[in-house]
Amino acid sequence: MFCKTLENSLIKHANTIQYFYICGKLETQILSSFVNLKTLILNGGWFDDYSYLENASLPSLQILDANNINTKSLTNLIKNSGEKLTKLRIYNNNSGFLEVINNNIIIRTLYQHCPNLISLKLFYKEVNVLELEKLLIKCQYLNSLELFFNWNFPQVNFINWDRFFNILVTSSPPSLFKFTFHYPFYKPKLESLKLFFNNWKGRHPMSLIIFTESNLAHEEKLNNLISKYKAKGVIKKFDNNFYNNDDSIESKEKSKRVVEDLKTKAVCIFDGFKKIFN
Repeated sequence: MFCKTLENSLIKHANTIQYFYICGKLETQILSSFVNLKTLILNGGWFDDYSYLENASLPSLQILDANNINTKSLTNLIKNSGEKLTKLRIYNNNSGFLEVINNNIIIRTLYQHCPNLISLKLFYKEVNVLELEKLLIKCQYLNSLELFFNWNFPQVNFINWDRFFNILVTSSPPSLFKFTFHYPFYKPKLESLKLFFNNWKGRHPMSLIIFTESNLAHEEKLNNLISKYKAKGVIKKFDNNFYNNDDSIESKEKSKRVVEDLKTKAVCIFDGFKKIFN
């Protein structure tokens, strides 16, 4: 009852709300009243009821962060609200067979309805390669691409790295040069990376961030390779991160920034509630 009362009270301020965070389901159809909403964060479970998203239309939406939202609800929201979307993060950690199909549906929806996409983060499997290629061709403003190569059941998550990198080279729009890859297993061989860098010559110098398991021998060889292509002007920035290196200064600083950001958002939300109920 409290949630429903709170949602109804927000309707009075619907035209001024530009940032909205949802954890769980809404009790009303309030979302569509936020006609000036620019940022929407959805945090839920794969089997939660998000049917209220399916008919929602958010004409001003620019940033969408969706965490474990079922494919039907998510894609309908994108179809109805995707024209102005520029930044999109989709994180669905379901590791079942349907994830393959769902991921293709999501990627297809993006390149059909998000022509102004600039930044994209999502899961990727080898079977998504053709849809990814179409997205790169159609989303001509794409500037940053972050991919999570699924670490569940790594024995069936093989990636043809040569094919993957070749598609990045041949199909990426001129604006795309920022890449972030998360691959705990089956990292690309140095020869595949070397071929990727060689073929990237003549394009905008890339920014490359990698998250992977710690391997000192591989790290040394990788850093030597990166230094070579930095000198050639192929790579402008490189950052190598390890999943099991949580005690690093950089990790602590990132965690600190996250906490401070959450505190700031919490204060803003609390102040907003005080204005509503005063």
